[in-house]
Amino acid sequence: MLISLAHADERCGSKAVNLAHLVRAGFDVPPGFVVLDVLSGDSWVPELRAALRDASAASVAVRSSALGEDGAEASFAGQLRSTLGLTEPAQVIAQVRRAARSGVSPGALAYAARMGQEPAAVVSVIVQALVPAEVAGVMFTRHPVTGSHEVVIEAGRRLGEGVVHGTMTPWTWAVDGHTVTRQAGHPRPPLTLRQVHQLAGLGLRIEAIFGSSQDIEWAIAGDMTWVLQSRPITANPAATTPDAAQRDGRIVGRVLATGTPASPGIAEGFVRIVHGFDDFARFEAGEVLVCRTTSPAWTPLLARAAAVVTEIGGLLAHAAIVAREFGIPAVLAAEKAISALTDGQHVIVDGTAGTITTTHASGEQ
Repeated sequence: MLISLAHADERCGSKAVNLAHLVRAGFDVPPGFVVLDVLSGDSWVPELRAALRDASAASVAVRSSALGEDGAEASFAGQLRSTLGLTEPAQVIAQVRRAARSGVSPGALAYAARMGQEPAAVVSVIVQALVPAEVAGVMFTRHPVTGSHEVVIEAGRRLGEGVVHGTMTPWTWAVDGHTVTRQAGHPRPPLTLRQVHQLAGLGLRIEAIFGSSQDIEWAIAGDMTWVLQSRPITANPAATTPDAAQRDGRIVGRVLATGTPASPGIAEGFVRIVHGFDDFARFEAGEVLVCRTTSPAWTPLLARAAAVVTEIGGLLAHAAIVAREFGIPAVLAAEKAISALTDGQHVIVDGTAGTITTTHASGEQ
């Protein structure tokens, strides 16, 4: 059974319901539909083929919409399957089935267990026209680390996969009223100051619609700014910055690496450098996960880590969101962290200040 995205109801999962709410409020959301009861049989397949013919989209995105996804307490950020750029009906059908089964992947199960949630039952899947984005990214209408009431925007050129997945270090802006601060990114940013202000205004209008701070994915193509997702920000911190100089009698020593403060708090532990799946078996609970970047397949490690440090990624990437939900400090975009740190080294990770330091007990020389 297929339902137009504009008419999605509670059967369709939170992602679809939120998008339907935005469509009805007049926001620009890529057109699409929701496939219900994917795993109960194949009766939806002919209807899907017909809908794809009628849509005439050059390519589509297939996105999960689980009953427990995109909630105020648990986002399941990056844990369920989405696939972009599908052009053939057979591809779409296969990916709809894969999205519907993704709630029982190892990463999704580890996430649910760590959050004390039931596994995500993906009973519906969204199929949408893919926006041919020139610039795309994520914005939070409240700072996810400090809790301050400013809009944080992260952007990259073309599709936003690299920004949300943390496989690139994005350009970052903070918008507080009329004041804009560019906090990260190489020269020649993909957004003008005017576009940054417009995005912030869009985010605040969406926040007003839902009545709470929002995590929003967006894409710009030509003169159009499309809203791809909006969900509550989880794990909102208090608007304070703790003193990180001393903790439990431990004194911060030499700074080994710095990066983007991505999940607040302080933790200490032994470094474990993980290059890929072959290193997973070496990782022990309570270690500091240090890696180039993460993916949903790494969630079982995050669920057992004392803290996480990556060499690339942004404040609003999936790994940062999951770290905040798990309550573990995270420092992202810590360039050359892998070469600066060594396996077994005892460190303090300060996810509020964005530092990784050596440590020694009070009174030691």
